Amino acid sequence: MNEIEILSLVWFIIGIVLLLSELVLPGFVIFFFGVGALITSIIVFLTGIDSVPVQILIFLSSSLLCLAFLRKYFSKLFKGKIDNKEDLKDEFIGKKCIVINEIKPNSLKGKVEFNGSIWEADSEFYIDRGTTVEITERNNLTLKVKPVE
Repeated sequence: MNEIEILSLVWFIIGIVLLLSELVLPGFVIFFFGVGALITSIIVFLTGIDSVPVQILIFLSSSLLCLAFLRKYFSKLFKGKIDNKEDLKDEFIGKKCIVINEIKPNSLKGKVEFNGSIWEADSEFYIDRGTTVEITERNNLTLKVKPVE
């Protein structure tokens, strides 16, 4: 194995390690440095460039160009989709729950139990502990409720 083949193999291994590390680290940036290392490996193998500073320049420029021009495309390609996100929020509305800490208007100290979980609750009405209420709105981890009529 000559020096060019060894340098090409080193860049190839660096590329594979960077690509695999993207599986562990978030951000989808390291992937493009892995691609840059693989491009450098191919260029070194095909052209016989033995200057390490030139190889580093090829690596950095190819990595940054891939990052600049391909990240947006690949991010859309690999990003998960959530269907009916509003449906998930709406599944709470109209359901009944029990007040476990009294609810005072515009005070986030009230608590309700819904589906076995404790939620912060808010209401426009004063509601005693033990009262059955109906969920009218969900805002993150707070449920807006009203007494059941």
